Amino acid sequence: MKRALELKESLVRNRRFLHQHPEIRNDLPITASFVEERLKALGLDVRRCGGSGLTATIGGKKPGPVLLLRADMDALPMQEESGLEFASLTPGQAHCCGHDTHTAMLLCAAQMLKENEDALEGTVKLMFQPDEEGGNGCLDMVNDGILENPKVDAALALHVDAAAPLGSFAYGLGPIFSSNDVFSIKVIGKAGHGARPHQSIDPINAAAHILVGLETLIAREANPSETCMLCVGSIESSSKAFNIIPESVLMKGSIRTYNHDQREMLVRRLKEVAEYTAMAFACRAEVQYEVQMPPLIVNDNLELEMRKYLDEVLAGFGGVVEPPICKMGSEDFTHVTNRVPSAFFFIGAGPDREHGGQYSQHNTKVVFNEEMLPMGAAGYAYCAEKWLANHAASK
Repeated sequence: MKRALELKESLVRNRRFLHQHPEIRNDLPITASFVEERLKALGLDVRRCGGSGLTATIGGKKPGPVLLLRADMDALPMQEESGLEFASLTPGQAHCCGHDTHTAMLLCAAQMLKENEDALEGTVKLMFQPDEEGGNGCLDMVNDGILENPKVDAALALHVDAAAPLGSFAYGLGPIFSSNDVFSIKVIGKAGHGARPHQSIDPINAAAHILVGLETLIAREANPSETCMLCVGSIESSSKAFNIIPESVLMKGSIRTYNHDQREMLVRRLKEVAEYTAMAFACRAEVQYEVQMPPLIVNDNLELEMRKYLDEVLAGFGGVVEPPICKMGSEDFTHVTNRVPSAFFFIGAGPDREHGGQYSQHNTKVVFNEEMLPMGAAGYAYCAEKWLANHAASK
């Protein structure tokens, strides 16, 4: 914490530059170049990975395990209304989820780890990830080999939370984020005049019955002892006129659950219900899954070990709080947690140590308290150093 506080000025400066230049999805030319330049300035060998993603390693001078530290870099397609003097300069794009803080904290942690590189009993691998919001960035980096060469033994990610008091670190056990299967259902009929329905095949009618059928999946087929959700959030006709039966209707939504078996059942049954219900009304349904990610399940032993390290490094500044978190949102870091033991924590960034912020992530008015930046940077670096030392003998 002492060194992180000494680096606070550059930490805040980096965060504010990133905040002013938000970029979305996997197209991050300014952000990726900024991060790459600062990593190279530390003397690190940087590799592009998964499009705009970046990776580099620190340590490795002593044989030992490999710990991955992850920060996501992308912003949201939103218009910022925070009123900050360093608000987004890009219309329609903003860091309203706090990924700019994650990137800045990991850059600071990288500097501290590099300064202490000779003492590291193993290797720290950095993962600067694009497109978390789109749900594909982590998988792109996994497919591009982020977990190999050197092979990753464990992973850690932190996420800011403006709705939690400053300095409170929230932890989880087992599943802490739900799965997220984003679907689209295109119901295709035959267009015609609304006054002559017998000459048309109405996809709106079929879509309405599909919607009712999908609700029944949760009411009658999902295990009532498990948390399962199916949401249709958008229904759009190919026609905007009041007197036209459209050719098609597009429905979009998502399936969420913590249970792998329930997820498999709901994904399969949604397709069956959509296709056969459409057929019953002489229509055709085309089902596609745009994003598919399993629930994020942390390794309980690793989570509790990292919790201990966070309490040590944050003594006097913050600490891990109860109860364990369990959110119905999704997080594409799951593509790492499903492959290697992983830990995940939320960092409170509210206005003070007693209160959370008025606005939370994904709100155009959200403001993150920059006092938490040194805490996150110190947390990253200290957890890495202590975990490597504790597991060096096993390698």
